[in-house]
Amino acid sequence: MKPSAWRTPVIIKGKSRAGASQLAQHLGRADTNERIEILQLDSAGTPAEAFRDWQTYTLATKGKLGLYHANIDPDAKYEMTPQQWMRAVDILEEELGLQGQPRAVVMHEKNGREHIHVVWARADMDTMTLRSDSMNYQAHERASLRMEQEFGHEHVPGKHAKRDREAQPEFPTAEVNHGEWQQRERGGIDHRERKSQVTALYEASDSGPAFKAALEDAGYVLARGDRRDFVILDDDAKAHSLGRQLPGVKAKDLRAFMSEIDPELLPSVKEARAAIREAARAQPTPEQDKPQPSTPERHNIPPQESEADRERVASLRRAIIERHSAELKEQELRHAREVETLQENQQAAADKAILSFAQKQAQRAIKERPQEPGGINRLIRTIREAVDEEARRQRLEDEAERARDAEDRRNDEVRIMVSGLNAAQRAEIDTLVDRQGRERADLLDEQSRDLKRRVEDEQRAIALEREYEQRRRDALAKDREGPERDPRAR
Repeated sequence: MKPSAWRTPVIIKGKSRAGASQLAQHLGRADTNERIEILQLDSAGTPAEAFRDWQTYTLATKGKLGLYHANIDPDAKYEMTPQQWMRAVDILEEELGLQGQPRAVVMHEKNGREHIHVVWARADMDTMTLRSDSMNYQAHERASLRMEQEFGHEHVPGKHAKRDREAQPEFPTAEVNHGEWQQRERGGIDHRERKSQVTALYEASDSGPAFKAALEDAGYVLARGDRRDFVILDDDAKAHSLGRQLPGVKAKDLRAFMSEIDPELLPSVKEARAAIREAARAQPTPEQDKPQPSTPERHNIPPQESEADRERVASLRRAIIERHSAELKEQELRHAREVETLQENQQAAADKAILSFAQKQAQRAIKERPQEPGGINRLIRTIREAVDEEARRQRLEDEAERARDAEDRRNDEVRIMVSGLNAAQRAEIDTLVDRQGRERADLLDEQSRDLKRRVEDEQRAIALEREYEQRRRDALAKDREGPERDPRAR
């Protein structure tokens, strides 16, 4: 059951979005719905292909959110006929200003209760703009009010268009917010159950590593929070503070309990979320596992690529290659500046090291210089050497030997210092060159994938524009209310 404050005979929620593949996967989930039925699809192919094409239309408008997704969920006590379901879609379409736009209507039955999802293409190819989605909450309530009046359902006030400000001066409040309820609906667990589950795992664990293993077995991922010590991520990649999942446990007690877990060894929230979503994408979708429901056939227009189309793609390719060349040139200049800066820093460091070495050597030479005898000792030495020439020669040889030893020692120290400087500089240069090489390879790989993706998108957009133009011309030549054409198709 949804929160009581949200219990209205006709609940409508919706917003603009992109993510065509994820939306198609959500609408085709047979694991969370007892029945899935496509009531209408204004496009050839599968819902995933239709949503992708509608999102591609957005390229021509320079917009980003090319789809509008809404769900209509009447109270379970009212049984809706097929005609009422489609009338509800028409009412909501009118209130949102999406008349004439291609749409898809999908029926879900969950726990014996029916609700429908509606997806519209927002791109208006006549004006090359996106249909406005402003004030959509008020539009939802206006549509809900019209449905209640037209279908004879009980009227329940709302927050905006359905609110009687005299009888209802304050906004209604809910026991839980929409995100918590929606998460419970998707994952089968609400915030209270999640806290109880995490608390039970905590109480059953005798250490931080054991608690971490228990969380992982339960489907959670323990991650390093940006502002908190630890967070956990659920199957929907939604992050929750670990401390807030453990009522009554103080922060210091939790930190002590988790002391054996090094937060730096855990993934960040961004890394954990990416891993969860990558694992979800790797799982086969229901559309891949089961045959698609039959859809109305459309006339497939064979591709007729013109010279103008080929020139358009070639022009795009040249522009992308030119931009890529500029990026490569900019990277080369940046790398050259990095090398130049490193060499300047190395030279400055070497000059400083040499000056310091020379100063130390000069100080050592002064300390090691033999002291000249003074006074009477000097006179005695002079007299002795005057009498004995051999004594003078021996003294001079000893002094020369000590000078040679000191010079050899200084030369060895110079060679060791220079060798150390050269080795350190070569290591820094090698590290810089390796990093720059990886950056170069990464940029080339990214540019290759970017060129391929952009060209494929442009070719797909051209094909869709060509198909849309052909359909528009066919429609102008026929009666718009004829049996072969839906009056909403544009």
